Amino acid sequence: MYFKIRGMKDKDINRIIDIERESFEYSYPPSLIMQVYTSFPEGFLVVEEANSKKLIGYIMGIIEWGNGHIISIAVDREYKNKGIGTMLLNALEHILFKRYNINNMVLEVKFDNKIARKFYYSKGYNDKRLLKNYYDDGSDAILMVKKNPYIPSKNSPIIVNMW
Repeated sequence: MYFKIRGMKDKDINRIIDIERESFEYSYPPSLIMQVYTSFPEGFLVVEEANSKKLIGYIMGIIEWGNGHIISIAVDREYKNKGIGTMLLNALEHILFKRYNINNMVLEVKFDNKIARKFYYSKGYNDKRLLKNYYDDGSDAILMVKKNPYIPSKNSPIIVNMW
C-alpha cells in the first residue's frame, strides 16, 4: 500500500469528523475542527491511500506563543499500526520546525492513554507536567513537549495557551 500526505481540503471535513468520532470518546465538534483549519491551513494535513484516494487519517496543529501545538491526530482503525501516525507527525514537525522555526511542539494526551504516550515517547516527546481535570470527563492529561532539534538548545520557557 502506498500513502500520500497532503493539505486538508474543504471536501475532507465529513471524513475527518468520522475518523475523529471513531477515534475519541469525546471528539472535537465540527466547528472547532473548521476553526483550526481556517486559522492555520498549513497545520492541517491528511493522509490518503494513494490508489483509492480514501482519506484514512489526519493531524491538526497550530502555532501559539512560538510553539507548535498538536490539537489532534487520528487514523482510521483499519489502517492503525502501519506507520500512518508517524508519517503525519513527521510531516507536521517538518513544516513547523523547519519552515516556521518554532521552539517546541506541545500536545496534551490523556494520562491513562498508554498507547498514545508510548507513541509520543518513541518520537522524542517528554512529559512536561500533569494537567489535573483537563478533559470534560474530569480525567487528567499530560502535557508533552519536543524541542526543535534544528535550533541550538536554549533554556527559554515553554508558554502554552491552554484554551
